[in-house]
Amino acid sequence: MSVGPYVSTSLAAVGTQLKVEELTLSTHEGPPGTPVSVTGTGFDVCDQATLTFDGQHATPATVHVPEISGTIVVPQDATAGPNHTIEATCDSGNAYQAEAAFTVTSGGTTPAEHQTLTLDPDHGSVGTPIDVQGTGFAQCSAKTVDLYVVDGPAIASAIPVAENGDFSYKEVVPDPTPPDTYTFRAACTGEPDIYADADLVVESPAPPVLTLDPEQGATNATLKANGTGFRCPEVDFRWDGGEPPFGSAAVEESGSFTTEITVPADAEPGEHTVRAVCAAYPEQYDESPFTVTDNGTDNGGTTNGGTANGGTQNGGTTNGGTTNGGTGNGGTGNGGTANGGTNGGGGDRSAAVGWVVGPASLGAALILALAAAVYFGRLHRGPRWVRGHVRATLRPATATADVTELHPSGEPPTRTVRLDPHADPGSAAIEDVDR
Repeated sequence: MSVGPYVSTSLAAVGTQLKVEELTLSTHEGPPGTPVSVTGTGFDVCDQATLTFDGQHATPATVHVPEISGTIVVPQDATAGPNHTIEATCDSGNAYQAEAAFTVTSGGTTPAEHQTLTLDPDHGSVGTPIDVQGTGFAQCSAKTVDLYVVDGPAIASAIPVAENGDFSYKEVVPDPTPPDTYTFRAACTGEPDIYADADLVVESPAPPVLTLDPEQGATNATLKANGTGFRCPEVDFRWDGGEPPFGSAAVEESGSFTTEITVPADAEPGEHTVRAVCAAYPEQYDESPFTVTDNGTDNGGTTNGGTANGGTQNGGTTNGGTTNGGTGNGGTGNGGTANGGTNGGGGDRSAAVGWVVGPASLGAALILALAAAVYFGRLHRGPRWVRGHVRATLRPATATADVTELHPSGEPPTRTVRLDPHADPGSAAIEDVDR
């Protein structure tokens, strides 16, 4: 048995499988200026495709093999009536082509609006507020748009579109977002071919920094606070991180601020922290140390109310202690050994007569002192005996010196007695008769 040669027959020789390209339109009629969303199927091998209206007004289409999609706007010069065509053609040389009929209705005079999307600012770091504005979405049937990052996450859905086709939205760059360029897209809800794009550059964030000048002071002191890197409209100042804030400041677009704050009146002496925190984004903050000085030591302690004025000098050793009220006048000299000790307490029955310098009232005080010395020196005689047996006579004489001691303001005057030794100008006798 002989076997003939093997013959390989290609499918092309047998017959080519038919591929049907079809177009689907979002609407088959409309006035000039109407945007028409086009979806094509059956474009198995196609790199690029183009949409045309009556063979003109070429508009690029997006290819997602085996589908294509895009939006073409009915031209303003299109005449009213049927017999118009919207066509999709593959640009890569493959014979993929499909078309669909379209009717231009009369009375359409409003030119088509071009969709736009703007971001303000179009760059920033994590935490930066972004103002998103869109225009030209009046032809959106749902009257809402969806906002998302191309090839990324959704941002917001069903954002209302005004009658004039505008919309607005506020977004904050979320944390974490790596530094890169991101494309925002606003697309008509349910009609993704009506859209607009805008790029946002996310930068490396600069950390918030707070500085204080000066870094120490008393309560109620005024400080200058400077901040940089705060990506928010306003910051609050908190003492030791607590509540409520004791100050606030507006932040410039650059993220910086300069303001004055006051140290709380009830702040305790010692180390503290001042925190500047974004009012809207509390995760953005910085702290700076501040030392509250001790007011007691400076003004009410050692200097003014302690050792200097109220202690050793004026109320202690000098005026009220050793010198005037202690050893000198009220101790050893006048009231101790000299006048009230040896002479008035021993066995000498003659009382020393001294010169009294001062007012006559001081002389009377001296007489009483002599009488007391005799009284206590001789077996504690009774008062009646003293009155009957003791007589002291003060001899008049001219004072030898003026002795005046200055006294502190607001205090009563002091009294000074000085005794000077002189030759006996006469005699004084004290008669003592035992009973």
